[in-house]
Amino acid sequence: MKLAFALEQGPLSRAQLVAGSVQDSQEISWVQVVDHPDIESWVEEGHLLLSTGYNWPKDTLEAYKLVQALSAKRIAGIVLAVPHFLEHFPEKSLEAANALGMPLLEIPWEVPFSEITQFVHREIVDQQGRALAQSEQIHRELTEAAISGQSLQNVAHVLGRVLDRTVLIISVSGGVLGSSTLKPEDEAAFPIGDETAGQKILESLPGAQAQLNSDLKSLPIRTKAMLLTDGDPTPLAVYVARVGEDQVGYIAVCEDATPLSALVIRAMEHAGTVVALQISHQRELMLQEARLGYALVASLIEGHFEASPRAFERAQLLGWNAIAKYHLCTVLLDEPNPLSRDGFAKRESFAQQVRHNIARQGFTPLMSLSANQIHILLPEQVDPEVFWSNFLPTRMAMGVSQLHSGVDGMTTSGKEAAELVEHLKPGRVHRYAEMLFPRVLAGDPVARKEFLNRILTHLESGNSKQNLLETVLALTKEGFYLQKSAERLGVHISTLRYRVERLQTLTGLNLETADGQFRLQLAAHLYLSNLA
Repeated sequence: MKLAFALEQGPLSRAQLVAGSVQDSQEISWVQVVDHPDIESWVEEGHLLLSTGYNWPKDTLEAYKLVQALSAKRIAGIVLAVPHFLEHFPEKSLEAANALGMPLLEIPWEVPFSEITQFVHREIVDQQGRALAQSEQIHRELTEAAISGQSLQNVAHVLGRVLDRTVLIISVSGGVLGSSTLKPEDEAAFPIGDETAGQKILESLPGAQAQLNSDLKSLPIRTKAMLLTDGDPTPLAVYVARVGEDQVGYIAVCEDATPLSALVIRAMEHAGTVVALQISHQRELMLQEARLGYALVASLIEGHFEASPRAFERAQLLGWNAIAKYHLCTVLLDEPNPLSRDGFAKRESFAQQVRHNIARQGFTPLMSLSANQIHILLPEQVDPEVFWSNFLPTRMAMGVSQLHSGVDGMTTSGKEAAELVEHLKPGRVHRYAEMLFPRVLAGDPVARKEFLNRILTHLESGNSKQNLLETVLALTKEGFYLQKSAERLGVHISTLRYRVERLQTLTGLNLETADGQFRLQLAAHLYLSNLA
């Protein structure tokens, strides 16, 4: 029990502090009554010594040395019954006590020592009983949280409530996994996933990995971190949650003005086990879900998806919407094939970053891994350039398909992304539409076919289509001179102008620019080459 509490309650409340000081941290472990010579041999750390003064040295030097010796034993304090054998503590004892901070107390002779020992020992036993009951409660509630599969936010609430302290559970990267604050309004400062407070805690820990591995393995480490924008840095005790030798998270408990007791430390150890189990379980679930998601995305973009009601239901449960539009983003890692062990680790690390980024935006991550490529189905609402900016600077590259929906659309996306891969340049984003023309010029047969389809296939059918095709060939043959083209076609120039406007609308080309004329001329050349 605390010495300060003992002096406020029961028979010791009649004692008067005459030297030294009473600290909040001073604990009484036992009451010892000793009145024979060699007193210091009969006491241990935490003992409260009761003395009648019968054998207390009268010699000034001995009185000084005795207090020194008892202080060295780290006893809680000395209580002298007065007046009887001594009127008061000798001056030299007071001098030594003041120098060492050892509490010296004088209590009226008529207060029986038996009452003091009975009160203190009963209170110690009661406190131990309450601590045991609280320990049982903590054990029960944390165990229930573990076996019921509650979230880490609930685990933080359980620990915060039973300890009556602010508690943060953070990941190894600093993201908040759960929080519980004494003031409900403060909890908004620690949103799930936010890394602001967690990073400050991690930065405050010792930098040496060896110290983290040793000090945090069994005991909390004391630190201070600025958790809130106002006020002073908060004293914290940080305990590591481990799976085997791997650190998987941290539990930070605010110490406030009261230092942590053995009970709190045991609770943190138990909570560390629960947190490690929860994180391990969540990782396993995420890995299983990721594998299912990988298989889904791979089947969609490779054209192997079985379009059955049951398959659609499974796909929907995994987060894919057959109606929604997606870009297929193929990330080419800066790693050669086949991947090395380090390459596999980098791929998984980047995939984890992608999952977190998409999840933070409120969407289900849909992706698959293949050699040194990561395929991501990015919802229409997410801008690919903005998405990619979260990972810059990098030597990786990303190709982006056009927007597609449905099973056939996903297969088309896969083909578009596959055609882009060999044209990707490190650190850049390449869209399929933007890369089509450079691929045509490079002689890519697939790109040439796609380009020709885009330019000529969209022309109107029937006689109108034939007229427009003839117009394209005439314009390119005559160098886009309207008068000569009209004469070649045998039509009035106003009719030709109408056809040119129609061509621009259907092809999306501006035929008044050199670039538009060049693209149409190339399309005409490819068309004639196919006929030959």
